[in-house]
Amino acid sequence: MPELFDVRLKARSGAFLFAAGAVLGLLTIVLPHGGGVKELLLAAMSAIAVGLSLYLYLRAASISEHELHGVVVVSALLITAANYAVGTSSLYPLLYSWAALYAFYFFPLYQAVAHLIVIAVLYGVLLAIQDPMSPLIRWILAVGTPAVVGVLISRVLDVLKREAERATDQSRALGESESRIRLILENAPDAFISVDGHGLVATWNTAAERMFGWTAEEAVGQSLRGLIFPPEEVEAYDERREGLLASKDPVTVLRIEVELQRRDGSRFPVEETITRVQLGEQRFLSAFVRDISERKRREEQREALLREQAARAEAERLARMVSGTQTLIDAALGHRRLDDILGELLPRVREVLRADSATFFEADEDGKTLSIRGSAGGAPVVSEERLAIPFGEGFAGRVAAERHPLMVHDPPPADLLDPSLRDLKISSVIGVPLTAGGEVRGVLKVASTDRRFSEEDLTLLQLAADRVALAVDHARVYEREHRIAETLQRSLLPERLPRLPGLSVAARYQPAAAEAEVGGDWYDVIPIPGGGVGLVMGDVAGKGLAAASMVGRLRSALRAYALEGHPPATVVERLNRLVWTELEESQMATLLYVVVDPAENRLIWVNAGHPPPLLVVGDGLPHFLEGAHATPLGVLPFPTFEELSVSLDAGGTVVLYTDGLVERPGKHIDEGLGLLAKVVREAPGPPDQLCDHLLNALVPEGGAPDDVALLALQNTPMTDRFQVELPANPESLASMRSLLRRWLHHAEGTDQEIAEITTACGEAATNAIEHAGEAGGAPFEIGGNLHGRNIDIVVRDYGAWRAPSDGDQGRGLSLMRALMDSVDVDPGAEGTTVRLKRTLNGEVKT
Repeated sequence: MPELFDVRLKARSGAFLFAAGAVLGLLTIVLPHGGGVKELLLAAMSAIAVGLSLYLYLRAASISEHELHGVVVVSALLITAANYAVGTSSLYPLLYSWAALYAFYFFPLYQAVAHLIVIAVLYGVLLAIQDPMSPLIRWILAVGTPAVVGVLISRVLDVLKREAERATDQSRALGESESRIRLILENAPDAFISVDGHGLVATWNTAAERMFGWTAEEAVGQSLRGLIFPPEEVEAYDERREGLLASKDPVTVLRIEVELQRRDGSRFPVEETITRVQLGEQRFLSAFVRDISERKRREEQREALLREQAARAEAERLARMVSGTQTLIDAALGHRRLDDILGELLPRVREVLRADSATFFEADEDGKTLSIRGSAGGAPVVSEERLAIPFGEGFAGRVAAERHPLMVHDPPPADLLDPSLRDLKISSVIGVPLTAGGEVRGVLKVASTDRRFSEEDLTLLQLAADRVALAVDHARVYEREHRIAETLQRSLLPERLPRLPGLSVAARYQPAAAEAEVGGDWYDVIPIPGGGVGLVMGDVAGKGLAAASMVGRLRSALRAYALEGHPPATVVERLNRLVWTELEESQMATLLYVVVDPAENRLIWVNAGHPPPLLVVGDGLPHFLEGAHATPLGVLPFPTFEELSVSLDAGGTVVLYTDGLVERPGKHIDEGLGLLAKVVREAPGPPDQLCDHLLNALVPEGGAPDDVALLALQNTPMTDRFQVELPANPESLASMRSLLRRWLHHAEGTDQEIAEITTACGEAATNAIEHAGEAGGAPFEIGGNLHGRNIDIVVRDYGAWRAPSDGDQGRGLSLMRALMDSVDVDPGAEGTTVRLKRTLNGEVKT
């Protein structure tokens, strides 16, 4: 609880009481008095009182509470001595009230009571010494009176102290509240400004600094009108300020919207909430300023939206038609393929017209019949139900024949000729012809079961039909060009893959989904001298006829170089020289050339900037054949092309591909290569199944964004039995010999035996090719069986047997019999069969 009186006041009040007591003692001596007064003692007490008075006065600023308590005790002693000096007949006992009341006034109650007890004891002792009349009454009056009054005074002072404490707490809370308010105003998101009666800035918070660009130091004390008001707003500001200051209303609040300016001169709209504040005799104006630029922008947008909605309400029919038409046009123009167009267009037609079914009838190329190309809603249409509808028959046929929109309510079911409506009871149907270039390209028919179409619906569909017809026509042209491009592309690829004895090969080509031009991806499989096979995978930059021409020239040149027997690196070097010197400067191509030697189980490759081949050997993990990388063809005049080789054991598979298989927009090619390796690891072994699996797993539904070419070759494991069919041409002999060598190695024949058996079979195959020539080039067959150490080889042709002439004298047959254990020739009308047998690791024939 706070103190009501400071120590200075207590000391000086005590000094006053001692001085008064001294004066009273001196007056008693000076004035007439009874004979019982001990003047000398009283004078001494007065002198002591004067001394204590001076002591208290001089020590008022630094005296302690303990000293004050001692002074009160001393005063009680002095008063007791004074009463002793003047005797029992005087009123000096009243002086005890001075000391008691001083204690009750300036000390806590319990301390004042202690002083009162001291007084009571001293006075009691004095009465016992003096033994006056009625001592008890005297003691009660001298002690009881100040006790009663002192307690009342103490209670009153306690109340005052509590009120003082409450006032202090309120003052502290008010101060804290004012601090919080100042802090809130200083950090408020809105600018807070106050001005005095002369319009000078008194308060300028942080938000005002940010909003207007003036710091508080710069703004305070300046005239507000010149800081933030544009020239044209100054007069209105002065009027508002003067009106608010002069208003007699006790509470004056004004909210306005006005345009203010920043320090740099830029202007912006604000909302001001202005309040008049009375501080004593002075009046201030305070204002919260909020930037409402964003709100104004939203309001303008809302007003614009309301105006737009009002405009749409005034022309609702036209707006619906335009919106519906645009919806249908967007669906038609958003795709290039007709099926994609219909897949989005027909559901939107149903949605816009609130119909149950929408069907597109496509006109055939002859322009005389219609067939259902797509429908939405109703029953699904199977291919068997896609009947040809002649122009003029049924509802759709009449629309196509008359070339005019048509609307019919409650049409007879037989008139619809639409299997998708077989389970629906149609109440209204509308149809419009789709014409482009003066020809009917199709009919768009819409049917409903629960509403009747209006002329507005028919007009909407007709408005969209013109643009939809163009989109449909473009899609048909695109599809036709796409088919032509695909046909041209495939014509540049091998018509069929060659038969490769002991090897299994498969290839796939898939054109880009969004291209109508021929692409530059190509592949080839080339049987080369010596029984090997060349695999080629290339990608010519660009598209169109120029790319197709380059593909054709590269393919022809590479075949020629390969068949001449050049090493792979030389073949690629010559191709690069061809591209650099003879073709257009802007053309280039990537190329991967792989040569597989099945007899040696070796794979040699040269890479000219193409994605690396993928090799799968046995049950091992697939891995890319890195290295041997060089620049693409046509980039440098004399690049170095490096040959690398790797084993291709029986059962091993090599996969060649173009970047369209592994590249996807927004993804790194390494992701595509990793996915390719993963899919190959999970794929079936045979090349045909492998190619199909890769396309299904890696090419998105609807096609890849780029052409995809894929080629896979497997080195087929040898078994105890083989059977192959070969073309009847001399080039087949090398492949046959390579196959025989591999099979005889599998049978564990010696090099001598392999050479002798291969020579004998070569003679038989040469005769088969000659016989096939007379039979129109029919293929010949060769097969072999291994029974323990015995081999049985059969060569069969489908030509006519020719007896030995005098020139050759049957030397071929004699050679076969010399090299084999037995040779049987069985000529017949349908061909000749030659059976050759021998036991391995037996007698050497030559």
